[in-house]
Amino acid sequence: MTKPFTKLPTRRGILGGLAGGSVAACSDTKRTPFTARSETRTGRFSHGIASGDPFTTSIMLWTRITPEEKGDISVIWEISKSEDFASITSKGEIKTGLVKDYTVKVEATGLKPGQWYFYRFRSKGAVSPIGRTRTLPDGPTEEARFAIVSCANWQHGYFNVYDHIAREAKKNPFDALIHLGDYYYEYAADPSPLLADRIHDPKNEIIALDDYRRRHAQYRSDPNLQDATAQMPMIAVWDDHETSNDSWKGGAENHNEGEGNWADRKEAALRAYYEWMPLREPKLGSSRSDIYRAFEWGDLASLVCVETRLTARAEQIVVENYLDEITAPGGADKFKKDRLYDPSREMFGADQQNFIIDTFKESKQAGKPWRFLVNQVIMGRLLTPDFTPYIDEASLVKIEKDWAGVRAFLTLSKYSLPVYPDSWDGYPVARENFYQALSNADVNDMVVLTGDAHEFWVNELKSENQDNKYGIELVTSSVSSQTLLAYLGDATADHNLLLTQSNADARYYNALVSGYLDLSVSRKNIKARMVGVSTVLSRDYEAFEAAAFTLRKSGNTVKVGSPKGLNLKQRALFHGLG
Repeated sequence: MTKPFTKLPTRRGILGGLAGGSVAACSDTKRTPFTARSETRTGRFSHGIASGDPFTTSIMLWTRITPEEKGDISVIWEISKSEDFASITSKGEIKTGLVKDYTVKVEATGLKPGQWYFYRFRSKGAVSPIGRTRTLPDGPTEEARFAIVSCANWQHGYFNVYDHIAREAKKNPFDALIHLGDYYYEYAADPSPLLADRIHDPKNEIIALDDYRRRHAQYRSDPNLQDATAQMPMIAVWDDHETSNDSWKGGAENHNEGEGNWADRKEAALRAYYEWMPLREPKLGSSRSDIYRAFEWGDLASLVCVETRLTARAEQIVVENYLDEITAPGGADKFKKDRLYDPSREMFGADQQNFIIDTFKESKQAGKPWRFLVNQVIMGRLLTPDFTPYIDEASLVKIEKDWAGVRAFLTLSKYSLPVYPDSWDGYPVARENFYQALSNADVNDMVVLTGDAHEFWVNELKSENQDNKYGIELVTSSVSSQTLLAYLGDATADHNLLLTQSNADARYYNALVSGYLDLSVSRKNIKARMVGVSTVLSRDYEAFEAAAFTLRKSGNTVKVGSPKGLNLKQRALFHGLG
């Protein structure tokens, strides 16, 4: 996650009075206790299994062999309609070895559309766990269900979110697990770990191929991640931490002098990612960074996965570096015009944008009711409010001991700058160009699925002049990466309310809990449940509905429904919906 420009100190009451005092999130919602599985798998298939990138007649199957011998190892894969494998639908044999880090990835073909299958692997008498997967439907499709996740930091807590998804999938299956990126983190081991048994391996910041492979192996050792990926196919895109924090086409904020060539580091990260993730290899002649692709869910929906880091993104603007320039007479307007609104600041690139537009245009012409953009960073317009009325001098003196830049932050908060310069707000011209291309294609009803922020958001997507609407953005919170609650404490709810009240496009904001999106899609509507977990610092946790929304078509666009009674923002923040 990019650190927000609106970073606030962990001081009680700094934003006091904004909401009349902090209220515990979702205090009146039903909470169900669980204990996440803790036993790690051993043996030949200690990293579990996974499937992904479903097509109508094929799907990718993945595992990894824990080698007990040197040299290449033969692995048999099998797929069946029944869990007992009484009848084998498809099977094959493949070799793996050191050059692939003993990972196994194969395309199972000859399958039927819209069907559930079971799969497993065998090698030298050892049998893997049994997984369940599903092909894409073809033709009439009435419904689909997705679990949407992002931001799983091993060091920040247990993967209780994955545990709950796996439990839910066994009761009412998800058609896919959609991972929006930050599947793992590249950082070195924390000097003061939150949990003694959650320390990064290797302990150094990962830079070389072996580093990235070891980090993948560590994350894949987690039993809750294994359980979730065994229950459904995964559709994944990366964000920045799969390479390095705040990555862009020419480097990254966390790639520094002395860490070698950026191109070499990027290639190592991508090689490991393709080895360890159940996704298809790039088409012949394509770059490994060209991860953008589309999935057609029968006649119900089109999902386009995008790449917003390595293909075309211009370098991020660090607003604090321009303090003197912005605060000079007329400086803020000049900064926005010359730097922030520089038309060369690209995000997608022409080839990718054309692919998105063409896919959505064909989807609409085919009469499909829904178009999803599987996106990494917040697209909705979120600008900083003026925080100066809420922090007095006495507080400032105390805060400066922990945060030397607080006065600069307060000064800059007066100028309506992006909350997250690393998000689409840092590339406003590129966003408007994308919106215009959508409008030219008569597509104004997309539903954007976003991660990265460690927060739940619901945003309306509008042109900067507010004249046109392009859809709704649903932002999922984190699997385990720290929310603002870890930094702001009791002031978090007040911060939530101030940001929503100050941004007209923000319909809902919750930075209090980790969790995931449970998306049920029908031809008439989309029911989006924001499912929270009470803690990630213990395997004993409670799961609850933090909020719930219904999206419906309204003319040529899509709208999110409002609950009756309390103000939407207040009710969502403090009491949940539904």
